[in-house]
Amino acid sequence: MYKNPIRSSPEQTHVTHVADRYIQILSNVALADPKDNIECYLAEAFELGRSAVDKSIPPDDLTHIHHIATMALANCHPQLSLIQVAERLTRPLMEMTMAYGMAFRQQMEHRYEGMINARLEESRKLEAVGTLAAGIAHDFNNLLGSIVGFAEMAGDSLTDDAQGKYNIQQILNASFRARDLVARMLAFARQVPVKLIPVDTVSEVREAIALLRASLRPSVQIAFSTTMESAEVLADASQIQQIVMNLCINAADAMNDSGTILIRLEPVREPDGIQARGAPTVHRICLIVSDSGSGISPEALERVFDPFFTTKAPGKGSGLGLSVVYGIVTGLGGLIQAESRTHGERCGTEFRVVLPLLASDKSESKDQYGEHLSH
Repeated sequence: MYKNPIRSSPEQTHVTHVADRYIQILSNVALADPKDNIECYLAEAFELGRSAVDKSIPPDDLTHIHHIATMALANCHPQLSLIQVAERLTRPLMEMTMAYGMAFRQQMEHRYEGMINARLEESRKLEAVGTLAAGIAHDFNNLLGSIVGFAEMAGDSLTDDAQGKYNIQQILNASFRARDLVARMLAFARQVPVKLIPVDTVSEVREAIALLRASLRPSVQIAFSTTMESAEVLADASQIQQIVMNLCINAADAMNDSGTILIRLEPVREPDGIQARGAPTVHRICLIVSDSGSGISPEALERVFDPFFTTKAPGKGSGLGLSVVYGIVTGLGGLIQAESRTHGERCGTEFRVVLPLLASDKSESKDQYGEHLSH
């Protein structure tokens, strides 16, 4: 008996199954009596073509299957002459390939329609975010005005060395940051470009951490390390702080408000072979925020930057934090990646944000470089 060579590849189980069925169809058609009705075999060949698409069999394999089936038929029935079976064998091939083409086209149309619908849905969500931002900005500004006004009056009533003077100043600093956030929300809603200026990420990260330490629970520790004195990027100061604060708040939630958030700021060095001769060694900065929480499942990790997507309980999160971070990072010409482990000794999640440096010669560390993060 003829041995199907496709069987030698265990990874092509579906191809083998289709080939075996097609060999049987050709045998039935070729050996049928001239008076027999072979429409049932042709219908089976048609369904086989549709099945091949469902099993993701490529067109080249379909041609190979027909060749294998024809050779198998010739080896098993050498008494058959070409003139006896040529016309008959053409009909199953036409049925199978026609069905394959129709099903393949439908599959591509469904995939394209799904992509379009997904983009439309994302566009609707972003539009909803813009409407929400524009709607609350006015009332939020009024609330901030009251907070700032009463805080300034309270500060004026205290002497410079009073114990509450520092706390009042922190309230004012946070209020001013909130005011900047409202301005960003309005800019997002109205699609107004943010004015970018040189910003030192080292100082902005330190300032964001100072605000976080005052707002997070005492059981959450923040450890910050860097080998860089300064690292300027073209951005808005509130954008850098918003990235740090959103990532750290998510990390604290992942650890159930107990643990240590590790923040590292490192220069990125291009791998050998990419950097041009005479070019600056460092021209990107990598912000790394990691936690020791329970981790994110692979399914959720794929959608972690989607607007309104959240794994938190109702009322615990809006699903906008990471999508806002993603928008800021990509808007600044950077990239963000997330890695997570849900089991083992090193459970947790790590976010890596890479931003282009404005002046790499001022940012280069003397004795340590960050590792490369590929696109």
